[in-house]
Amino acid sequence: MSRALNLYTHDGIFHADEVFATAMFQIISEEIHVVRGSDTEIPENTSDWIVYDIGGGELDHHSPENKEANGTHPGTEIPYAACGLVWRKYYPEVLAAAGCPEQYQDLVYQKLENSLILGIDAEDNGYRPVAADLEHCPGMPEEMRKKILSDSRISYSITQMIRDFNPTWNSDLNPDDAFLDAVSFARDILLNRIDSIISSLDARDYVLRCISYSANHIMIMDRFAPWEGTLYAQQNNPKAQDIWYVIYPALRGGWNIQCALEDSDDRTKYRHPLPESWYGLRYDELQKASGIKDAIFCHVSGFLAGCGSQESALEMASIALRNGSEK
Repeated sequence: MSRALNLYTHDGIFHADEVFATAMFQIISEEIHVVRGSDTEIPENTSDWIVYDIGGGELDHHSPENKEANGTHPGTEIPYAACGLVWRKYYPEVLAAAGCPEQYQDLVYQKLENSLILGIDAEDNGYRPVAADLEHCPGMPEEMRKKILSDSRISYSITQMIRDFNPTWNSDLNPDDAFLDAVSFARDILLNRIDSIISSLDARDYVLRCISYSANHIMIMDRFAPWEGTLYAQQNNPKAQDIWYVIYPALRGGWNIQCALEDSDDRTKYRHPLPESWYGLRYDELQKASGIKDAIFCHVSGFLAGCGSQESALEMASIALRNGSEK
């Protein structure tokens, strides 16, 4: 869809759902013409317009009839908002325009859906997944329920970021100009997220090769690539399950040694921790404690350490293999 697009959505305060929907159209077409108005001003010749988040059509979600017709995101109880509706209908064109390889489209669709779209639609509809899950725990004390809900509340999200683009009460900024600023911001987020997902898929084969070359509980990567998702997905691969440390070039220079997690859902437990006496140390202190002459740092939680060379990273791994989490 390379032709110019005429877009119609609601006026007034704008929200993340129609902003991201508009950003998708901006990715699809180099030229968009956006009109924000009321439901009494919707263009009569809708064949020349895409109307969304207003008007009661297939891309609206505000009436009970729309909500029932739209259903919920697959596998969830989250209702659709304009963002998800536009994504569901136009994602092949969005991904093609963003340069997504055809063989990745289904995977990128699912990953973007689960990592961004669902959150936007849930917040726009006032749907809180944790609150919905707690409905299945009728015997829970009310105070505990309130605490869980409070702890799960996200104080600042992508939805709030977009909301903050709206002109403040004492601002002279034109709301339509502010809307387009928000759309440009959302477009960058979408393109960056798509690029990140494609990159992680490209990295998968490389990481699998590194896993196959691993030995003595160590996987070495000659160049950094996102590896955790691929490694932890290899539940039935004995070599993957046997990896304790991953060594790779640090983006800031030098080399890192990172602990593989015992459980990918728990970032506090490692298959084999680094020596606890290293935790939080830097430069001279770490060099003295570890015996590694170019040691740079060890994270305070002990999941990551850095040094000047690959040789030193391997030496750190060798020491860690022998000593583990000694105190």
